[in-house]
Amino acid sequence: LSNKLETIGVSAFFGCTGFTGSLTLPSSVTTIGQSAFYSCRSFTKLELPNTLSVIPTQAFTHCRSLSGELVIPASVTEIGRLAFYDCQNLNAVTGQVTLPKSLKKIGDNVFLDTDNINTVNFLSLPEGISRNLGYKKKAVCLSDDSYISDLASGTVDEISYTRQMSSDWGTLVLPYSLTLTGSEPYHLYSIDNMTGEELVLKQLEGTVAAGTPCVVKRKGSEAELTFGSNIAKLNMERVAQDVGGMKFRGTYWTEDVNSGYVISKNSFWNVEELKNSTSVNGVKVNPFRAWLDGTSANAPAQLSMRIDGSTTGIDAIDALNDAEAEYYDLSGKRLVEPQRGVNIVRMKSGKTKKIIIK
Repeated sequence: LSNKLETIGVSAFFGCTGFTGSLTLPSSVTTIGQSAFYSCRSFTKLELPNTLSVIPTQAFTHCRSLSGELVIPASVTEIGRLAFYDCQNLNAVTGQVTLPKSLKKIGDNVFLDTDNINTVNFLSLPEGISRNLGYKKKAVCLSDDSYISDLASGTVDEISYTRQMSSDWGTLVLPYSLTLTGSEPYHLYSIDNMTGEELVLKQLEGTVAAGTPCVVKRKGSEAELTFGSNIAKLNMERVAQDVGGMKFRGTYWTEDVNSGYVISKNSFWNVEELKNSTSVNGVKVNPFRAWLDGTSANAPAQLSMRIDGSTTGIDAIDALNDAEAEYYDLSGKRLVEPQRGVNIVRMKSGKTKKIIIK
């Protein structure tokens, strides 16, 4: 095909059963028409260009000799129904196909009767993920640059979100529930109340519902945290929580923030103060994160955090936030992290504190 070709029309090669060899679409092609290669049963290899945004309905239906690994370009935003139906010999080696972070919409039965494909890996949450893709396992791996549709729904077999953590503390909101066992490399907290210039946190246990804004603290120093669930029902609704006259709310998309508090460097910072700083050009909240929206009566520049019940008259915030602190129980046994009950904390500065976590 000519490298000047831009468009392949509807049903252009429909039923070309004698078409053998490899089909390489040049990078000049931006559009393929519906059923363009329908029932081209003899060609064995397919290469799609990174200029393609839509793989339309029945584009490669009944291409039964098509074999090897199917690579969907990162540019693709939509895959129509039955696009690869009856491509029986695809992906025999891995048994999987991966769809890009850019994918916004997917149709019914895209991989019906592709016998060798047993798992469809999504790197986004597109509209139509609830549809039947040909009785395949659906696995979702999300990141901050994944496309998220507010129309995503249904149940997936596996789902996870991976975050790079540069600080010990952060915020989190997910479109699926998490069941906490206590063995995770992080703790999740709700904001119980606000007292003066301090947020009082309450540790969450058991199941955390989809759409719940949380404060997250990593247990160790891992730079990467993964929040995963199996047989997860998607729910794109988000539940805002009242905190001191403000709303603790989450987002699945990047949002501009004009008032309230955002978390940074292990504290919540006043947005107005940040906007007035010459070093800050606007304030944004990234996907899968939460912030305090609104205004506070006193509007301090900074809100520190304290875990509910963690103080015994001695301020324990510095101890809990000290990444190099050492924790011991009353018998002198060293702990990986603070435990429920009495903890002895030896800080980097050499100071020792006793804190109680209920």
